[in-house]
Amino acid sequence: MASREWGVGGGAWVWMRRLFAWEEECVRECCALLHDIVLQDHTMDRWRWLLDSVLGYTVKGAYHLLTSVEEPPARGLFDDVWHKHVPLKVSLLAWRLLRNWLPTQDNLVRCCVLHHDAN
Repeated sequence: MASREWGVGGGAWVWMRRLFAWEEECVRECCALLHDIVLQDHTMDRWRWLLDSVLGYTVKGAYHLLTSVEEPPARGLFDDVWHKHVPLKVSLLAWRLLRNWLPTQDNLVRCCVLHHDAN
């Protein structure tokens, strides 16, 4: 795609159908994000999790991040959970995690579903 030009109107931005207005806005946002990116042929690309640059992203690390916060999450975080491009099942899981409503052992003990000495 880089050889087809990333710029607006470039060959990299060819669609099978006419885009909706909101999709065109997303394309403009993507162009703005990619504007200063320089791709290099002999460099390996990889994602990097800024919170743990050694191990990278792990579910355990994300869970720890979300559950170790002492103060309630910022309002913007809740808006991101319910973003239209996030699948509903992911939004529900994140919402329950942020509200501490997942049926973990400590929550089941707190709700008297399990006894505190249960394994």
